[in-house]
This record gives sequence, structure tokens and C-alpha cells, in this order.
Amino acid sequence: MERFYFTFADPHFYDDIGRWRCDPGDPRFTRVRKGPVPLPYAQGWTRSGTGIWTLCRPEDRPLPQQGWKLHISVTPDTFEPLLHTVAEVCHQWRVPFKFLSRYEYAWLVNAKYAARSGSGKGIAVYPADEHESVALAAELAERTRGTEGPRILSDARVGDTVVHARYGAFVRRYCRDERGRVRQAMTGGDGRPVPDPRTVPFKAPGFVSVPSLFRPPPRSRDGGDRLPYRIDKALHFSNGGGVYLASEGASGSGRRIVLKEARPYAGLDLVGGDAVRRSDREYEALRALSGLPGFPEVYDRFTWQSHVFTSMEYIRGTTLQEWSAANHPYLLRPDPFAPPAPAEAKDYRERIEAVLEQVARAVEAAWERGYAIGDLHPGNIMVSPEGEATLIDLEACVPLGEQRPFPGAPGFSDVRRQGRDGDEYGLRLLELSCYLPLTPLLRLDPAKLAPFLAAAREMFDLPAAWAERIRRAFTGTPDTAPAPAPDPVPVTTGGAAGVAPAASGHLDGALGFEGWAGQVVEGFRASMSEERTDRLFPCDPTGFSLSPVSLATGSAGVLWSLLGTDGVHEPGLVRRIAEWTVANARGATDRPHCGLYDSELGAGYALWRAGWPDHARWCVDAALAKDRSGCGTGVFGGTAGIFLAVAAMAVGPDPIVERAEAERIGAELADRAHGLAARPHSPDGGPGAVHGLMHGLAGVGLAAHRYGVLADDPSAVDTARELVERELAAYVRCADGSLQYNEQGRRTLAYLEEGSCGTALAVAELGRRDGWRPRGASVPDLMRALGPELMVQAGLFRGRAGFLAGLAQLARDGHGASADPLVRRHADRLGLHELRPNGRGLHYPGSGNFRISGDLRTGGAGVLTGVAFATGRRDDWLPGLF
Repeated sequence: MERFYFTFADPHFYDDIGRWRCDPGDPRFTRVRKGPVPLPYAQGWTRSGTGIWTLCRPEDRPLPQQGWKLHISVTPDTFEPLLHTVAEVCHQWRVPFKFLSRYEYAWLVNAKYAARSGSGKGIAVYPADEHESVALAAELAERTRGTEGPRILSDARVGDTVVHARYGAFVRRYCRDERGRVRQAMTGGDGRPVPDPRTVPFKAPGFVSVPSLFRPPPRSRDGGDRLPYRIDKALHFSNGGGVYLASEGASGSGRRIVLKEARPYAGLDLVGGDAVRRSDREYEALRALSGLPGFPEVYDRFTWQSHVFTSMEYIRGTTLQEWSAANHPYLLRPDPFAPPAPAEAKDYRERIEAVLEQVARAVEAAWERGYAIGDLHPGNIMVSPEGEATLIDLEACVPLGEQRPFPGAPGFSDVRRQGRDGDEYGLRLLELSCYLPLTPLLRLDPAKLAPFLAAAREMFDLPAAWAERIRRAFTGTPDTAPAPAPDPVPVTTGGAAGVAPAASGHLDGALGFEGWAGQVVEGFRASMSEERTDRLFPCDPTGFSLSPVSLATGSAGVLWSLLGTDGVHEPGLVRRIAEWTVANARGATDRPHCGLYDSELGAGYALWRAGWPDHARWCVDAALAKDRSGCGTGVFGGTAGIFLAVAAMAVGPDPIVERAEAERIGAELADRAHGLAARPHSPDGGPGAVHGLMHGLAGVGLAAHRYGVLADDPSAVDTARELVERELAAYVRCADGSLQYNEQGRRTLAYLEEGSCGTALAVAELGRRDGWRPRGASVPDLMRALGPELMVQAGLFRGRAGFLAGLAQLARDGHGASADPLVRRHADRLGLHELRPNGRGLHYPGSGNFRISGDLRTGGAGVLTGVAFATGRRDDWLPGLF
């Protein structure tokens, strides 16, 4: 859901939602009103646009810094009349206000996958003080009484109207929270900046008193407003409401059930329905399907505090997505260094076929009763410990012949297909995903279907008829059509005889590294936007909150990937990127980010390596001039990364940082590392601790160790070892014998950014001094997690490229016997992630596989860097670290 707003403006790349202009021909939005909102100008007022908003204010009245802002909750139907009413009142009071710039944005903020904290916010009003805020709220409540809209969950509601209030900042400012993360800020009671959270439910800051008009009415003392169930656990939240594990009876003495909540006027779909309407339809569908195997029983339906709840059968087990990940032999097996035995692949194939057969029978039974499921994907299917499959979350289930309310999950749905045809498509893509969970890439590049089918056949000895069945469903070819002639099988280093290869072209003798890298570079050229100032290359959504010149998601990361790589000689492109970086670095200095990977410090590091020392020095000085007292300690954006960067730039033939400055920052790092180590020890590393190479204890330990060796400071070396020990205290032993980071008991991680790969690099480096080894852990223990043939993402920080480069680094540290075969394994499977959507170059998907990314953290720049290092074509790969 955090990527939702970034998937509208461009079909191939993540982009700012403010650039979205709904295409009138888009079949998803036939019922959504589109176009700019024509609010007349008022004399003596100014108007400006930013993102999805238009701000109006009197020329002689600047926007206040903060206070009790008012939000008016809108729906697509009420937006226009409410805007005219609010504008009239604000013009009379001469109070600034802003509104959504386009009609489609009124659907967007209320959509099913929109952020809950912003739900319904269509108009905002900025009174001068508390008195004016209360008076305006009272008038607006009276003028809009009787108009309906979703509750704004981050605000206090004024009576039962669409008027809401929240204390917070009116203008964009930044500060850091207690963990060093950059947050939007307001001024606290002591005059210092503090985070301005949009908490759900509403909570006023402790330093303000809440006016009586903004306080909720007192609850009944007789218990009449109590929920008739005990909520045991929240399972999921969306803009449409929550899903809860509950027990019957207020005391929880009855059977366990699932409660699904539906918020009125919120969670809008594409056919004009809100969450309540879909809840109605789901309830009707479940009653119609009652008694059929593969569907939960529905019990009750009631309204509580204006929200509609449905109680239904609690299904034991895990989702099919989780079940597949836990049983897939190319993800988890007793010996991760050896390929899966044929018997392991056969066992998984037989088990998954049994589950999928149950799903297919359930879908066919629904068709017989006149319903289409509409949204088949692995997260909507539960598998019990006994292997029984149950379909859940039937919000898209509608009678045959009716349009489903939303397109369905990416990678499992085609917006052009409805009814049985849509379900058949979903069934076949579901089947493919259980063997190869990369189906979202098919939307970006439909030509990926052939290598996907080939890889699945190779891995699981699947018959040609299986692949043909999926191909027909994907292409819409009728079953009566003759089978096409088989594609010729190209010569490759990987793949079984007679099966199209899944191997990447960069190791293919017909293409070679230089040919492969040339295609990646061509992808950079095809996607760069030199006219923009917010980004040069497509990036991860997180890049829009960081500096556009940063190493992680900005132009400096792509620049870094082109520097020092044998076989890549692009002086013209390097100059263009460097010039754009220099031109746009100055516009980012108002952000508080000052770290190696999130700010202009990383841009300076890359420019320094590119031979632009004067411009590099300006970037570095600008970053070091910022207040870093509240920044974190990590490598990505904190003191550890700052030290590593300045220490590198203080040596060599052309240093741009004074050695004394590097020593001073190193001492600052050591002091903060001592503070981390002095905290009470606990299995998760201590209060406020974060983990991993890029953000947490492993990275801080590595940087502190380098400082200790450089400054001959034994206490810093000892502290570094303590921090790595604490990092490893949060790791668990998995079924394959590997050590992996246990993220709050929810999942285990082995990535470079966070998990086994990055921590293995830290342990290996610390172990080179005096043969040190952490208690109960070793580099081989961590390396056991780094060899899965099947990976969902390709990127450097959280994907296959990171494993490639990390294993190659470990091989240089003396672990080549185990690492080298795994490097080859990842290289042979990298081709699964390659995209050629428009014939212009080679691209890689970013986080989530929903859009293409070119950045270092998630996309093409990271893949190019990782492969170049792993194949011996560059000497370093991770800026500041290796």
C-alpha cells in the first residue's frame, strides 16, 4: 500500500502522483470523474500548486506555521459542492485553504489501497489561531450538515459532520525522530522541532489542549456501545477497514472467528462502491456459496459505531503465498549448497498440485452457483496444516455477468477479462506463481512468459502440456486452436536440454558481459529525464523523499555504477549524469538528510570518484554543515556511513576532506557506538536498536571497527565486536541450518541491507583481525541463507544482485569454496528478472516488482554494479564499504 500512489502516473516507472492525469480511455476508470477542478479565482488571492493540491490564500496573509487545521472529508460525488461551500466561507473569513486539483484525486484519496491516515482528505483549511479554528469549524459544520463522507481517522470529527480537526504543521518542515529517521515536523512545547505524526486513531500532541468542539462525546456507561466480540489480534488494515481475529462474547469465552470491518464512504472501488457495498456483496456471495468445500462459513453482520462488521469462520493455517515459501525446494532445503534432489522437487509439485486442484474445484463450484471469484492470488487462499485449501477475502466475488469492483492483484489479473474468463486467467497465473513467483513482471514485459514457463519446467520436470495450458490462458488463445511451433532453443550455459533457458545473457557466450552491460546502459539512456529536477532516472518510491542526487535512489547511484567497470566506457553519459547531479544538488540542501546514501554527501563521493573534485567538495561540505546530532548511527543515513565516506575521501592522491575532519567524525562515531553498547542487553539488541548492515548494529560495528583499526583504538574494536554480537542475538536458526535475522517474529531476512548477507560481510571483516569469531555464529552459518535459486527481487540491497556481490566479497575473504558455486547459481538465474518492455535497452524491476527502477538500491544500477564486481570487472561495489 505504501507504493500505491506511485503506480498511477506512469505504466512502467514509479512516479510522483502529482503527475497523474487519468487517461479517459483507461478501462479501469470508466466510472471515475476526471479532469481539473474549475474553482474561480478570487480577487486579492494567490493560487499555487504542489503535488495533488492547489493552495489558495489572501495575498496579504501568509500561511501560519502550525495550529488546528481543518479537513473536510469528501467523496467523488460531494467534492465539488463541498469545495464551493468551503471556498465561499474561506473567502469571507480570508482564511487560506487548499483542495485536490483534479476530480480523479477525490477518488484516489478514498480508494481501497489509499493510506488510511489520508482517507477522505479533499479540502484543508488553515486558520490563524485556535479561536478562529473553532469558529470556522462550527460554521463549516453547520453549512455542510447532512453531507456524508468517510471519517478521517487521523483527525477529531466535529459532531457527525464531514468537518474534522487535527493539530499539526501547516508548512513543510523536517526533523528527526528518536531513531534518527527524518519526519515532517512542527514546533513542540519547548520551542524545538518535534515530529508531526498522522496517527490513527487521532491523538493530540501533549503540549496542546483540545478545544471542547474537537473532543469526542462521552461514551455510554451502561456498556451499550461495546463490541459484542473480544478483539484478540489485528490481522490486516486497509483504507476500507480492518480484519481482526476475535472471540465470541465480550469476555472472549466463545469460539474464535474473523471479523471484517467496512468503513462507509471509504475504500472506494472502480464501480462506485465503498467498503460497505463490497461487504454487502461479499456477505451475499458467502451465503450463496455456503456449504461448498473451499469457502468459509459466514455467521453474522452488524453495525458498530457506524462501521459494518461481518463475522465469519476462522480458517487455521497460512496463506498459499506463505505455505509455498516455506515448502518450495528452491527456497528452503536441508542442504542449501546442493541443488534440490529430484525427489524434493517431485514432492513439492505433488503437494502444490493437490492444493491447486482444490482451488480449481472451489472456483468451478462457484461458477455453478452463478458467481465469479474475481481476485485469485496466493494471499487470498489459506492452506491448513492438513493441506486443505480455502478461498478467503471475496470482496471481488460478483454474480457472473457483472463487472468486478477492482482489477485484482497485479500479476494475477487482466483488467480486460471478467467472469469465468478472468477467473481462468487467475487460476493459471496462480499455478505458475507457485513454481515461480514472478508473475507481476508479465505486466511490464509479456515476453517474460516463455522464459518463466521454461524455468518452471526445468526446475520441476513439468510437461509441455502444462506450459501450453498456461500460455493459452495468458494469451487468450482458444483451446481449439492448433499448438504453435516450438520456439528455437538458443545456445546457453544454463537450462536443460530441449527447454528454453532461464539464464542471463551476460554470461552467454553469444552476448558476453560487455554486450549485456551495454544493454543496461542503453536502458539508462532510454529512461533518463534530464528536464526533471526531482529525479534523473526511474527509482524506488522511497527516492521521492530523499535527495534526487543520493547514492541509494538518485543520480549518484547510477553514476557510481558506470565508474571503474571494465567493459563500460561511457564518458559522454557520465558527464551528463555528473552535470545533472551538480545542477540539482543545491536544491536538496534544505532536507535534513546528511548521510552517505540519502543525501548530497553520497553525490560528493561519486563525483569525487568521477574526477570532479571541486563539485564533489561542495556537496560534501554542504552535507557536513548540517546538524547531525539527531541522525542515526547507521551506514545508510547516519554517523557510520558519514565516517566511512569522509575517511575514504581524506586519503589518496586527491583528497577533498581534511584528515583531521575524518578523525573527528570517527571519534564521534566511536562515542555513539560506545553508547549503543552501554544500553541494557536484550535479544533484539536493546531499546531502539535497529539491525542490518545498512541501518543497524552490523553496519555500526563494521564502521567502528574500521575506526578502531585506523586510530589504533582497542576500545573501539571491542565495542564493534559487542555490537556485532548484539546484531546476531536477533538471528534465529532456520530449517536449512542458516542464521537469519528474525524481524519481530514475523519473518526471517537474509538480505544485504538487512539480514544474513550484510552481517556475514561484517563478521568476515572483523574476523580478519586476531581471528575473532562471534559466539554461536560463523560466516558459513550466515552464508547458508545466501543460495536460493528462487528470488523475487533482483536489486542490490534486497535481492539477487546483493547476494551475487556479497558472496563474491566473501570469496575474496577466504570463503570461495562455498561462495563461488552460489555466485554462479545466482548469475545463471539473473535472466529471470530482465525486462525489455519497449525494445530500448535492458531494465530491472524495483521493489515489489510493480515498476522498473534504475537506481542503485533496487534497480538496474545496483544489478550492473553487483554483476560487474562478481565477475571481476570492478574492484569495489558498495560505496564506502567494499
